[in-house]
Amino acid sequence: MKPISTMRDSNGNDVPLKYISKYDKAKDKAVRRILARFTKTRAVLEQVVADTIAELQALAQTKESLGAKGNFSARSFDGLIQVSIRQQYNILLDERVVRARELMLGYVSGVLSKVGGADAEALRLIVAEAFKANAQGFLPTGKIMSLLRMEIDNPDWHEAKRILQNSIKPQKGKRYLVCETRPGTQHDFTAIRLDIADCWPREEVRP
Repeated sequence: MKPISTMRDSNGNDVPLKYISKYDKAKDKAVRRILARFTKTRAVLEQVVADTIAELQALAQTKESLGAKGNFSARSFDGLIQVSIRQQYNILLDERVVRARELMLGYVSGVLSKVGGADAEALRLIVAEAFKANAQGFLPTGKIMSLLRMEIDNPDWHEAKRILQNSIKPQKGKRYLVCETRPGTQHDFTAIRLDIADCWPREEVRP
C-alpha cells in the first residue's frame, strides 16, 4: 500500500504532509476517531429502537388493539419496569382561529375596562399565550384545551369556543419510545434517558 504523503484541505487541495503542523495532524486524527465512535453508537441506538418497537408491536398483537391513538404501554409483572410507545399530536387550526382569538380577547378587554383586577389580567395573558404558535406553526395543545374547558357565561366566549372546536385539525407529531423504571411501587417512574447531554461525566467532589 502506497504511504500517504498528502492531506486534503477544506478547499480540496492536496497538501504535502511536510507542510502540515503536528497539531493539525493530531486534530484530524482525533475528529475522525470521534466521528467513527459516534457513527457506530448511532447505529447501535437505531438497532435498539428498531428491536424495541418490533418487540412491543409483537406484544401488542396479543391485545385487541394497539391502544388509543397508537399509544401502547407494557409493564413488568412486578410493576417496576414500564416501556411505552407514545404518539404526540399537534393542533392545527384553520383561518377561523383568528376570529376566535378576537372574540376571547374582546371579552377579556371588556372586563378589564369595566372592573379591571388581577384575575381579568391573568385571563388575558392565558388567552394571548394560547394563541402563540411555535416555530413549526402549531399552537400549544394543552393551553388551547384549557381554554375550551373554561366555562364563562358570555355569548362571545361561547361563540369563540364553538369556532375553536370546529377549526381544530389534529395532526400526528413525533412518536416517542420510553423505557422507565422505579425502585418500588410507591415511587414514580424515572425514564432511562438515551441523551448524550445527560451522559456528561460527573465531576469528582473533592473533600
